[in-house]
Amino acid sequence: MQEDSAKRAQILDGARRVFLASGYEGASMSLIAREAGVSKGTLYVYFENKEALFAAFIETECRLRAAGVFEVLDRDEPAETILPEFGRLFLAFKLNGKPQAVERLVIAESAKFPELGRAFYDAGPKNGIARLTAYLRRRIEAGELDIDDPMLAADQFIGLCLADLMLKRRMSVIETATPQRIGYIVDGAVHVFLNAYRARG
Repeated sequence: MQEDSAKRAQILDGARRVFLASGYEGASMSLIAREAGVSKGTLYVYFENKEALFAAFIETECRLRAAGVFEVLDRDEPAETILPEFGRLFLAFKLNGKPQAVERLVIAESAKFPELGRAFYDAGPKNGIARLTAYLRRRIEAGELDIDDPMLAADQFIGLCLADLMLKRRMSVIETATPQRIGYIVDGAVHVFLNAYRARG
């Protein structure tokens, strides 16, 4: 079992290099097998086809890159404490070059291969919104927040945090942002969000 896990990780590591260098359409199973240092037959033991391999690559990237970002949402502390901390972690994560490279790959390929966009959305954004929604529901139950549609509110908070910086990062206008700038934007997002959704006594 441990050997299988190591071999799978070895294949995914090779697949990552090939997908990022050649795109989905330009990547072949033969090229991935060569880059991963395994036979093509071994590759098919672990992954049925290139689409399954890409989906596994995306799921792994989303899980590893976002590790620690969403864990703060598991704490049952007030929104005015958790949201600023989460916002800073999330925005710093989104501005990082490695997640950006994967997102650009998916955006470039998803018009022709929409199933790739769905795999990325399910493994990344959808999962993140679900975790933030669960946190907001707990704060609603605690009487702190008054929200009719917590999933929409979660999406709105993410959007507020991404304001100003995300488009500039995607267009390579900026490479990153200082912690001070990130904090300034997140604090503004928290202020707007809590003004809209804080429960009124």
